[in-house]
Amino acid sequence: MIINIDKEYGKIILRISLALVFIYFSVNQLINPGYWTGFVPNFALQFGLSAKNLVLLNGIFEIIFGSLMLLGIYTRVSALLLSLHLTGIAISIGFSDPTGIRDFGLAMATLAIFFLGKDKFCLGNKFNNDL
Repeated sequence: MIINIDKEYGKIILRISLALVFIYFSVNQLINPGYWTGFVPNFALQFGLSAKNLVLLNGIFEIIFGSLMLLGIYTRVSALLLSLHLTGIAISIGFSDPTGIRDFGLAMATLAIFFLGKDKFCLGNKFNNDL
């Protein structure tokens, strides 16, 4: 029995699973921002916003671009922004912390989506763009 594996399904699984990770964490940040305030680095507080407001803004950012990536609309733009964002978070946490290493790995997987581009199930195909 020969199994025909379409490489396109790997792209789809990667895009959808990472989008769901971003959406999961963003919903948690929006529901319970107080839990996440301890992760806000001190330098981010210099912009005049409270840690709670920064967590809420982060949650909004991640839910918007995570949802776009899930739907496959502006897939490359969303993946690039989320990858850069998560790389910044990993750097601020530090690579001596397992959470920083995990976030960096997720950031690089999200960057792979940027390089891979759209898959055949992206709604962006209906708009005929390659963003």
